[in-house]
Amino acid sequence: MNRNNISYPTLPQAWVIFAIFLAVSIGIGLLMGMINKLAGIQNLSIGNFIAYNISVLFVIWFAWRNRRPQGKRLLHFNPISPALYPLLVILTVSLAVFLDPITNLLPMPEFMEQLLAMLATKDVWTFMMVGITGPILEEALFRGIILDGFLTRYKPGKAIFWSAFLFGLFHLNPWQFIPGFLIGLLLGYIYLKTRSIIPVILVHIVNNSFSYLIMYFYGDDVMSFRDLFTESGDYNLFLAVSTVIFAACLFLLYKILNQNTGIWTFSSKTDSS
Repeated sequence: MNRNNISYPTLPQAWVIFAIFLAVSIGIGLLMGMINKLAGIQNLSIGNFIAYNISVLFVIWFAWRNRRPQGKRLLHFNPISPALYPLLVILTVSLAVFLDPITNLLPMPEFMEQLLAMLATKDVWTFMMVGITGPILEEALFRGIILDGFLTRYKPGKAIFWSAFLFGLFHLNPWQFIPGFLIGLLLGYIYLKTRSIIPVILVHIVNNSFSYLIMYFYGDDVMSFRDLFTESGDYNLFLAVSTVIFAACLFLLYKILNQNTGIWTFSSKTDSS
């Protein structure tokens, strides 16, 4: 086994990683379902938390065993300017609103809404999975390993596109594929410019936590920001303001990530130990 394959994975190898995730997820999901049924457990949150984390950790371990660059860290934690953190938070929240009408282009059937509502129960285990462990593990896999490997082999545009595409598929349904893919493009660009999983984990945590908190406070019936408004004009104004904020934040982020002077300086060097 190659212990210094820093160009791992190739695109075909990434599809193998995805297939392994599917197989492991189905297997562990069936096992946890049997355990819940035999034990008479009604709350599925703990089982979902365990099954999800084990599945992704196994895939990360598999990829790590195949890549594992000698003398270097597997994941890059290059520091970024503290001034970037509030910008990334505002950018992420405004992006969630901006994507709202796009993600609703494909109507979600009632059974899918019920399934997502069942998986997004209001408890600490679900929040930990959606808002904390999920973003950390998924960024370690998709940006820290897959995209980082792609960038050593492919042009940046191709590397970011395919890592985002696989990230969208990772959600296993077409209604989450669209936002997953689009957010994956942004995360890929940020990782390209910083070579650090710190900012992409932050964006992912904010995005998932924001969506979860909307559901937590407003209920399962809120599947779109439009559902929060009684008048379409109010929603359109809210969407317009959010779009302007998102565009401004995106422009500012682009300017910051393409200069290395003043208070915006951050390290873009690869960790070597």
